[in-house]
Amino acid sequence: MTENMIEPKADAQGEKLDTILSILSKVVARVDEMEKNLPAAPLVTAVDKKAKKDDDSKHRKDDDEEEEEEAKKDEDDMKHRKDAKKHRKDDDEESMMDDAEGSNPIEHGPAGEIKPDDDEEAMCDDEEEAMKADEEEAKYADAQAKADSVLSAFGKSASRPLQGENLLAYRKRLLRGLQAYSDSYKDIKLASIKDAKLLALAEKQIFADALNAAKSPSMFAADQLIEMNEKDRAGRTITKFKGAMAAWLDDFKVPALRVKEFHLSNNKR
Repeated sequence: MTENMIEPKADAQGEKLDTILSILSKVVARVDEMEKNLPAAPLVTAVDKKAKKDDDSKHRKDDDEEEEEEAKKDEDDMKHRKDAKKHRKDDDEESMMDDAEGSNPIEHGPAGEIKPDDDEEAMCDDEEEAMKADEEEAKYADAQAKADSVLSAFGKSASRPLQGENLLAYRKRLLRGLQAYSDSYKDIKLASIKDAKLLALAEKQIFADALNAAKSPSMFAADQLIEMNEKDRAGRTITKFKGAMAAWLDDFKVPALRVKEFHLSNNKR
């Protein structure tokens, strides 16, 4: 590189450096001017320091007084709670003493025993009555089902209990419809039986004799056909008919015919 080429380049770099220095000098001058225009810092005198110290001590004193008041309030609340607890304890002891003095073992029961209220007793009585009613209704249904299983062999069904009819009378009424099929009890007056166990023995025998009679073909008239409905294991109703076959077959028979004479081709008519 020749000297003619280096000299112009050096002059250009020198000009840039002069420009930068000129800008920096202007910035420094501007900052100095701004510092001159800033307000002076306030002077803190000894009087100001003392006043500040007094304010701080006053604030600390106020805080201490507030803490003392809060502690006093807490102490008062604790005292009131203790007094209230003591009063409640005294009231409970007085109430227990009054109950012990006014209790009557005959009226209120022995000591330590809790006597149920009237509402609880009434509820228990209602539940017992409802249970008794359910048991009584189940007994009626059982008696009806037993009689119905026998009467169905004759194409009949057991009737429901009458209004106000007791269980013993209902069972006797059901037996009267089957009593004629039992040789042992057909002449016995069932109304004279007052014991439920004796009636159960008569009931068992009459039912057995009636079922045996239902299996005998001689029990049905020649033209009588009885429809019987039974339930299978699946709950389906099966209809059967019992009686003489002629009761339904006679309707399909052709009237009887009798031969009077024969017509042959070699005979004269």
